[in-house]
Amino acid sequence: MKLFPTIEEVFKEPKEHYKYIFFPLLTLVLEEHNLGKGLVHFVSVWGNGDPDNELDPGNFEYNYIKFNREGNKYVFNGKLDEIDTFKDIEKWYNEADKEYQENKGDYLKQRERNEVSESNLQKNLDRREKVGFDYYHYSKGIFNYWITRDKYLETGKFIQGGFYSDAESGHEREIFEQIGGEIDYDEFEYFIELLEQLNENKEAKQFIGSLTGYDYLSFGEDKIHLFLDNKKNEVLLYSDWS
Repeated sequence: MKLFPTIEEVFKEPKEHYKYIFFPLLTLVLEEHNLGKGLVHFVSVWGNGDPDNELDPGNFEYNYIKFNREGNKYVFNGKLDEIDTFKDIEKWYNEADKEYQENKGDYLKQRERNEVSESNLQKNLDRREKVGFDYYHYSKGIFNYWITRDKYLETGKFIQGGFYSDAESGHEREIFEQIGGEIDYDEFEYFIELLEQLNENKEAKQFIGSLTGYDYLSFGEDKIHLFLDNKKNEVLLYSDWS
């Protein structure tokens, strides 16, 4: 398995805006877990989570997204422009990326609790919050994603980036909650309802695994469950929200 694969490793011919919306978390080699052949990828998605938003029914809604597998990579055949902040996130992402590259050494320093409010990172986030919550929330999330990723690459320990930037808990997180095995469908009531809406059945969906999205980035999903439809060669990522 590989934590924090790149957009290019996950998607076949990714579009430019994918990097503003899709945040790759974990790649699994199915053969290593006796779950089939090839690779699958857990991906967190910006712009989901609100059941009142109609995004792209059948492909992408608040609690799921579908990807086709072509070889070891994903292809997304849906639309993303119904995300409320779609017109803004290119600017937000590029601004944050430039800021992170210019301040990377400082942003990756471990902060004591009394230092957090005076850090350059927090001051820059405070400035965004005065402009708007989504601007702040998105920027904080991608800074957190980059810090979590880069500290993992530096230390080999999977610790949430908030430990370094915000003096939060520093325990090592679980890379995944479960890989393979059985799940209790009595606890997946809304997933079953979703399949009924999509005119699909659970027997066609092979459970691959689950992980905690917010361990990887601060606006991540509570739980992401990955199901593989071998007949369609399609991945369904189903999200649980608290």
